Amino acid sequence: MWSRAALFISLLTSVGTSHAMSFHAVPPLLYLGGGVVAEDWNTWEEAMIRFDGQISTIVFHDSGGGDSMAGRKIGAEIRQRGFSTVVYGRCSSACANMFLAGVERQYSAPDKTKRHVLGYHGSYNKTTKALNRNRTADYFVDMTDGKMSEDFVDRFIKLDNKSGLMRFFHRDQRANLDDPLVQLCKGDEERDKRDELCERLADIDALSVGVVTSWKVIGVPAPPVPAKDKITKASWW
Repeated sequence: MWSRAALFISLLTSVGTSHAMSFHAVPPLLYLGGGVVAEDWNTWEEAMIRFDGQISTIVFHDSGGGDSMAGRKIGAEIRQRGFSTVVYGRCSSACANMFLAGVERQYSAPDKTKRHVLGYHGSYNKTTKALNRNRTADYFVDMTDGKMSEDFVDRFIKLDNKSGLMRFFHRDQRANLDDPLVQLCKGDEERDKRDELCERLADIDALSVGVVTSWKVIGVPAPPVPAKDKITKASWW
């Protein structure tokens, strides 16, 4: 669907010892991958100025999340600008919160090397890793137009372990038909045994609770691997 011959223009930032997001623009696509830090908001603003009117879809990839407030701020901008969002590979925590802001939200087309998954949990103190119990369900209820209820959101935003996730899969991208569409992992499961150890949530899926707006998948070129620099950096390539 999208031309692989398009020229990638990339913006990379990282701060301290954190891996900031990598921004790769191939209008009408903007790829965001890697860890989320507060300074990514500034990078987002610059990208919006540089590519004003040229971007329509944000592709999230290879991100375990990070700074919650930056994710929500970028998410609010995505919704305000009417962008669509696509998930390619892993997108969890702050990344998944940003994805949820898309006016249209879809999984990428199947890729043999990637398992496309969206993971949600609460907000945690950066130093103590303790759960922020004051964070409400409002963002998730609003972004899904009420398809997520407050009680449902509480199931994942109140996970005490920051490694815990409610994970959503595409119905047609499971290895086996009996694999779950939604898992609730507490965070203490062995990584390679999640499918058997995490709780399977019946009678719900990514579409029914508004994580995605359609089961239809969208084909996009594979994104570049996110940068992992550990020094403060902001440059256009």
